[in-house]
Amino acid sequence: MICKLFSATRFVVCLSFIIPVFISCSSSKHTVKRMPGNWQVTPIVIDGDNKDWPSPYPEYDEKAMLGYAVSNDKNNLYITVETGDAATQLKILHEGLTVWIDRTGEKSEETAINFPLPVVYAKGAQTVKDDEAKRPGQSQSLEGQGGSRDQKQRMYLEDKVRALLPKADQYSLQGFKSCNLQYAITEKDSCGIEVKIGLDANNELIWEAVIPFKSFYFKPELTRPDKGKVLTVCFETTGSKRPAGQANGNNGRGSGMAMRPSVGIGGFGGMGMGMRMGGGGGGYRGGNRGGSPSQSTIMEPLYKSTKTYKKFGLAFQ
Repeated sequence: MICKLFSATRFVVCLSFIIPVFISCSSSKHTVKRMPGNWQVTPIVIDGDNKDWPSPYPEYDEKAMLGYAVSNDKNNLYITVETGDAATQLKILHEGLTVWIDRTGEKSEETAINFPLPVVYAKGAQTVKDDEAKRPGQSQSLEGQGGSRDQKQRMYLEDKVRALLPKADQYSLQGFKSCNLQYAITEKDSCGIEVKIGLDANNELIWEAVIPFKSFYFKPELTRPDKGKVLTVCFETTGSKRPAGQANGNNGRGSGMAMRPSVGIGGFGGMGMGMRMGGGGGGYRGGNRGGSPSQSTIMEPLYKSTKTYKKFGLAFQ
């Protein structure tokens, strides 16, 4: 009887040590990570200009040649990207840009803004034959122009960027609670999302968007418990097809391809790939912070597809 009582007592004592340890491990496993965020005191004006954003942009992906920033108030998420590299600018305007948003902080590619749309899809899935959309080296000659080859290439790229910029007037949405269609930037979608792209005084291509939390988040607006919660933003671009006769170098359309769903009347579909922009804030020009591109690399960003993932914390005041 004494032995049985001793055994039972020892079991209870051991159990009293095990239970707290188990609870502690279980709690730590499900601890929600928090990150500091950037509170937007004054709402961003979505006009394709970076005057409302910090200079230089706080985040930069050297390989993707992207400067970017994210902020929020209680109602909206604000996202911007900029690049000073002309080849990357042309790639974005011609092949399109996809910005993915994962409200859980992981790398889910379900919710996205596709803007601008690839030229071929923005024109109703018809082949683009106008000279403004032709790719460098495909049917254009740089011979007979003054200046070095680098200068000719830069002038060519800058001319194409200016020609295509007015055509960046359509976007599509996917994975939102509603409004998953194709829109002109002049019309208002039912989610209240706004997008715009433009060139600033320093020839930086500026991409901006405001996304109401009610369109994709767990609730219509943020409250204090949301402070520090993590979301992931991914910037994805598609490389243009390399002209025949040029070395491939594993570039082009081979990586990060994301299928876009059919949307809009008559159907709309396309392939969206990693976003890549050449810097910003006046300091990322040419893909090197303050540097100038070499003759062998000035065109390369045009043919490369990239993805840039970044986690951001939500702010609240």
